[in-house]
Amino acid sequence: MSYRSIGGRRSRSAAWQWGILGFIPGLFCGFIIMIALILQGSLLEYVVPIPTPQVVTNVEYIVLSPTIDPNRPTLTPQREIIIVTATPDTALDSTPTLPVQPTRAATVISAAPALPTRPAVNQVSEVLQAIRSLAVSIPGGTFSMGTSPAEVVQAVEECANRDGGSCLAAYGQDSHPIHLVALDPFMMEITEVTFSQYVAFLNVQGANSHSNGCDGFLCIQTQNESNDAVITFDGANYSIVDTLAPHPVYGATWYGARGYCEAVGRRLPTEAEWERAARGDDGRIYPWGNTWDNALAKTNRPPDTPPGSFPVGSYTLGASPYGVLDMAGNVAEWASDWYNDRYYHQSDPQTALPKPPGPVSGLEKVLRGGSWNSVPFFSRTVHRQSWDPKENPQRWIGFRCAADPPNDAAIGSSGQNPATLGLDVPAAPPQNTIPPNAQPTQPPPPEAQQADQTTTSSSAG
Repeated sequence: MSYRSIGGRRSRSAAWQWGILGFIPGLFCGFIIMIALILQGSLLEYVVPIPTPQVVTNVEYIVLSPTIDPNRPTLTPQREIIIVTATPDTALDSTPTLPVQPTRAATVISAAPALPTRPAVNQVSEVLQAIRSLAVSIPGGTFSMGTSPAEVVQAVEECANRDGGSCLAAYGQDSHPIHLVALDPFMMEITEVTFSQYVAFLNVQGANSHSNGCDGFLCIQTQNESNDAVITFDGANYSIVDTLAPHPVYGATWYGARGYCEAVGRRLPTEAEWERAARGDDGRIYPWGNTWDNALAKTNRPPDTPPGSFPVGSYTLGASPYGVLDMAGNVAEWASDWYNDRYYHQSDPQTALPKPPGPVSGLEKVLRGGSWNSVPFFSRTVHRQSWDPKENPQRWIGFRCAADPPNDAAIGSSGQNPATLGLDVPAAPPQNTIPPNAQPTQPPPPEAQQADQTTTSSSAG
């Protein structure tokens, strides 16, 4: 291809003219590119070499302490920042370098607040173990629980003819039919829990524990809440007069009774366990046999008997086959079971029911043993009563504890007078709706429905 001269005239070669035309646009484009590089700040990278910068890496190490042990001094959790620089590239810098050492920064967070001080578990346990009653081993096995309609009729006749009382056969309808129950061995406290023991428990629990310290419910009333109460609370400590200290504690709610038993490492007995401990396996009507004797239990018979309880263990001749005392009279005792007047009818008379726990729900809890405020009819080993577990505390209701045995031997504060347990015990630092039940409950004894208007005598009444 040949270039023609511009303008159409051709006197020599026109290549230089085309070269000039190409150079001018190229020069202009190069100028524009240089201006753009200057504006971006990148031109120096093409003119002056810049060494590769060292990389600095910040690594945070957070050192945390484990869960704080309340029995050891509180440790201050430390947070450390360690700065580590990368090793320089020797290809870019031939200057010898020393090994990089981490540097520690100052602590940047303060110590966590100390946990509240609580007593060691074994410390409280030792204090409470010292106050609990002696317990005896009750053998396991199968026994007949409940009574017959014929026995109830006989008891009603004795109530009227022997005791001058007013009893109805309807009061015993919830105690039959007779049915078989199989139990494992268990422990039962020989005596009912006393005022001195319960006051010691409250002092271990701490101030105001009586009002809601038993699963959030009232444990027991003090004189601050009721004129019928006998426990004194001065805002810091609980106390009881010496004359009442050895008497069975009364007025504790079911939750208050369970709270005490669990605090000393035990539990409330089931209804089946209570009856087993009271009557043995020979079907006796009273702890000592089948014939009533006013001299063997504290009830309101004979009629001139002073009202109120006697100190626990006063009727040693009225012991059960296993040596358990006051299972007839003195105070009625809480069992762990919910009450249902038809519960016995749910059992197969021919098949032993293993360790029955009672109904799964209810409105009232079972009471056993009768009291100082009722005729002997209610102190039969087979008789059942019930009461609200958390309200309306009564002067005729108390309790004792049971336990699963660690062995076959008796355990507890052996060798001590049960009336003195709980005295001079040092205090340790402080530490539901009920489902409806359509089943009705049997009425309490007529005497229990009447407010006791008598004055306190030498007994606890």
